[in-house]
Amino acid sequence: MIDKYKVEIFDIWQYLCQTVYEPLIRCRIDFSNPIDENILKRAVTLSLEAVPLINACFDGVSFRPRWIKKNFTGHDIVHVVKADLDTNKQIISLFSSNIDFTTEPQLKIHLIKKTDGDTACIIINHIVCDGAGFKEYLYLLSDLYTKCKNNEAIFLPEYHHRGIGHLFAGIPLAEKIGIIRSNYNAYDSSTEREQNGVTFEPGANSPFMETCVISKENLAQIKVFAKEKGATLNDMIMTAFARVFCVKTGTDKIMLPSTMNLRKYIPSGKYGIANLSTNCMCNISIQENDLFADTLKQVSEQMQQHKSNKNILKSVMLWNLAVHILPFRFLKRHYTQIVKLPVVSFTNLGIVNNELLNFKDALIENVYLTASIKSSPFFQLTASTYNDNCTLSCNIYGADCDKKWVECFLDDVRSELQF
Repeated sequence: MIDKYKVEIFDIWQYLCQTVYEPLIRCRIDFSNPIDENILKRAVTLSLEAVPLINACFDGVSFRPRWIKKNFTGHDIVHVVKADLDTNKQIISLFSSNIDFTTEPQLKIHLIKKTDGDTACIIINHIVCDGAGFKEYLYLLSDLYTKCKNNEAIFLPEYHHRGIGHLFAGIPLAEKIGIIRSNYNAYDSSTEREQNGVTFEPGANSPFMETCVISKENLAQIKVFAKEKGATLNDMIMTAFARVFCVKTGTDKIMLPSTMNLRKYIPSGKYGIANLSTNCMCNISIQENDLFADTLKQVSEQMQQHKSNKNILKSVMLWNLAVHILPFRFLKRHYTQIVKLPVVSFTNLGIVNNELLNFKDALIENVYLTASIKSSPFFQLTASTYNDNCTLSCNIYGADCDKKWVECFLDDVRSELQF
């Protein structure tokens, strides 16, 4: 029998990373008409059967970490509020709220009721799942909402194990040993430890969540250029990010990690809503007269090497060994020495399927996913795509001048991608 409340190694990873920044993933959905709040609460309650960790609290104080089952319902998770006069400010305030892992459900939904349609700010604990897992949950939630709205029979998906064991199920023992013994070091390196971040105003702690949108027309042009160069959209955005960051910070190199989904290594194709991703690192140098295509070539070649190399599983294997060998209290005390979280990072949360994300008659205007809110010197660019529009986002704690710097940064990244 599967223990649905077993603590997995990525749970510990994400729990401990809160010593550096909050491990949360967010989704904002703007509806063009009202959503039924009671049906939404019911759908959330039903979803807890399929994703039980939402209905639990994480205990990281005990000798061994554990999940503690609770009796939360959709009424504890969905918070309905009426729109203020300054709706944008209100949405940012609610969208930037945190989750207390030890006392609250691991999911929080703020539903802002407006006269011209509602906005849902959905926040999930990264301990529960990564970006790909979050999208799976959103599809499940919208499907449950639609079935409840139609009074249809509810059949919850089969629960699959959240552990990493099935990542290695198809890899022979000799190959696993070869991966661990390889000199592959995509995540943690001495060079990365020297990576400069950004400097925000000292003591400034207002949350800012800035976005810019790459339109459908521009995105189509970017994809054409990428195809001509043998690259991907992900490579293109990483390239633009690296070039703008180097200009803004006056450096000629950047160690830039990108999130890689590891689900392709699961032979059966069956996996639960979980964390099944890791970072791969690109070492990018940019000279004064380098063209966009020159930088793109560096990024594309390195990303292709990562994608075709099972050695990318090495960091997961080593963390698995560390969790099983070292006491939890030791991991808590020395986490930042064992794992060096990237100061500057990029994550592409992928394409949100507009057919799978369907809340019956609550029509969706726009959706974007974004990550945690960073404090200086940490800085992250997040991308997500919905309905062929790509939203770039940066979330920071800073001052008004820092907000303007980020706005300019995002505009410059979009400008780099004008073809």
